[in-house]
Amino acid sequence: MEQISRSEKKRRAKSFEQLTLELIQLRGAEISALPVDDFLKKDIKDAAGLKAGARKRQIKYISKQLRAMDSAPLLTFLTERKGSRLQQTQAFHHLEHWRDEIISAAIQAQRDARQEDRPIDEGWSTELLADLEEELPNLNRQAVSKAAIRYAINRKPSHQREIFRLLKAAFENRKYVNAS
Repeated sequence: MEQISRSEKKRRAKSFEQLTLELIQLRGAEISALPVDDFLKKDIKDAAGLKAGARKRQIKYISKQLRAMDSAPLLTFLTERKGSRLQQTQAFHHLEHWRDEIISAAIQAQRDARQEDRPIDEGWSTELLADLEEELPNLNRQAVSKAAIRYAINRKPSHQREIFRLLKAAFENRKYVNAS
């Protein structure tokens, strides 16, 4: 039988406390899906609402319970959740970037039209929209173009949000199209 040093025991206990802190930060539906006993789920939910010393005691208690059980399924669960959140965050940033690029191009087209003393063309488009249409086949290119022109003309944030909504809808729709 292998002898575990006191320092190693402390490190392990600290790692389980970190795991418990991550569990406490989960939402209610995620906690309900945890691969642990119901009493432990209840303790995790309760710990989220506690303050200071009571929270520390509850974290230590939950950590002790976790050390007594097999934590592999729990770690797998957390890894999957973090991965999906990272993917969602990354997709959100891509959509924001595309929106900003479209708006920048529309503002530039508006400036060019103003310099030439002509109105901006309603059928305005940019290369980015053509590229996005290949990547997002259900993208309503005309609606995105119109919203971008409106934003370039009057700078209302509602047009900016409309572009983002259109991009997001096409992005989410793409996931369902690829799944079938």
